[in-house]
Amino acid sequence: MIYIKLLKVFIKENYSLKNIIGSNLNKSKTKTILLVILILYGLGSLLFSFGYLFFSLGEIFHQAGMVDILLTYIFMYATFLSALFVIIRASSYLFHYKDYDLLASLPIKNHYVIAAKLSIMMIMIYLSVFIFTAPIVFSYLYFSGFTIYKLLAIILALFVIPILPIIIFSFFSLLITYITSKFRISKLINVFLMFGLLLAFFYFSFSLSSSTENPLLNQQGLLGEISQYIPTYDLFINSINNKDILALIGLILINLVLLVGFIYGIQNLVHKTNQNETKAIRRNHRKVNSKQRSIVETIVIKEFKKFFSVNIYVLNSGFGAILMLVGGVLSIIYADKVSMYLEQFINLNVPIELLIIILISFLLSTIYTSAISLSLEGKNLWIMKSLPIKAETIMFSKMLFNVLLGLPFAYFFIICLSIGVGFNATQIFLLILFVTSFSLTTSSLGSIINLHFPKFSFKNETEVVKQSAGAFLGMFGGFSLLLVNGLLYYFLYENLSSNLMIFFIGMLNLLLFVLSFIYINKKSESLFMKF
Repeated sequence: MIYIKLLKVFIKENYSLKNIIGSNLNKSKTKTILLVILILYGLGSLLFSFGYLFFSLGEIFHQAGMVDILLTYIFMYATFLSALFVIIRASSYLFHYKDYDLLASLPIKNHYVIAAKLSIMMIMIYLSVFIFTAPIVFSYLYFSGFTIYKLLAIILALFVIPILPIIIFSFFSLLITYITSKFRISKLINVFLMFGLLLAFFYFSFSLSSSTENPLLNQQGLLGEISQYIPTYDLFINSINNKDILALIGLILINLVLLVGFIYGIQNLVHKTNQNETKAIRRNHRKVNSKQRSIVETIVIKEFKKFFSVNIYVLNSGFGAILMLVGGVLSIIYADKVSMYLEQFINLNVPIELLIIILISFLLSTIYTSAISLSLEGKNLWIMKSLPIKAETIMFSKMLFNVLLGLPFAYFFIICLSIGVGFNATQIFLLILFVTSFSLTTSSLGSIINLHFPKFSFKNETEVVKQSAGAFLGMFGGFSLLLVNGLLYYFLYENLSSNLMIFFIGMLNLLLFVLSFIYINKKSESLFMKF
């Protein structure tokens, strides 16, 4: 069947282990083992942190006799995750895919191509949905009483719940792309809209309730209100609560019929949007203005242009910077509330500087461009290799870009907190020293990761930004460094004061940065020759 053949090709292109690692499995056993260990570590950390919160939430609902509310969380989390994923990626998967010219020239019916492209997008949606809802499902089954029927019904439902948001928000994604394309800064507008949606969701989720028992409890009202407007919600609840098999069958059939209708219904629209995109690319001839700059400055500017030209790149690696910017502004506006919150930790003998360091370091860890920016050169890497530019200069410039993307926002956050809360000179110095050392170290480690785990073969940048080994190692490398710093603080805190500990760990980070930088200078040239 044509659909199966297309799906196999697309899966191999998008999800093969070779593409993720960036090299052949047989030649990269060490990389593969390291990657598997880190994937297990990352998933374990994620499931443990979310699992703790949702288990605690389930206990609260169990005591109140309302465990069934967890079903609303399962349904709405699956819906929201699907909607967010579709808004970000539907355009590149369906309406503007890069291999349109090749596929359109083949004697393949359009609905087969659409079904295969949609299936590839749905694979990532299902992975996200099942991973993030697993702790909620466990909590629900634990407190409501485990049965095989409940487990199977929830699993089957999670396969079809994403279909409705996929259909609705695919058109929403296309509408956003169409509206923003009318402006010169269309990509920036698109990115700010994505950030706006995320920030709005977080704000309403955590501000509608005054509960302090569990932050997830605040979402109950919002999720319950929205769920009433989704027609398949009642079918899902009845199929689990009342063990209504007919409701479960109805939920599955309705969504499958909608999916088939969607695939056949958007054929002409997909054909038209992809054709328009191809024509637009061919007409897009802009005048190039040249200006003499240093090599490092030129590469850094190039990195900024690349960054803002890829929505998913900005959304993944820019969200931490946006949160620091927003957090800095809010720390001045709501200075009294922030001070009251921090005083609670002072009473628990937890240093304020430590809390701020953990928060900023976590946000800096989400900025990992140095771990993937070399990979994003793709097939154009040969251009940089052919120029009379040293490999270490290229890597330094890409590392510098990562620092510039996060560190200024960290400084802004610290300054605003200092104004709003009233930090003294020693506290400000320690905070600046630590976040500087952390940003430099994670950026240099990211460059090392990208040198050893490159991914130059890809259909679109999303594969590198979200699905590559470099992206995964880059983010969790920062989290791991933060964990190591925390363990050092914990075990040495009794012998040194808090300020001396922060200074000592900051200096250790700087030493690690120097060693990493030396390694990059020595190895980058030889590693470049292998690409």
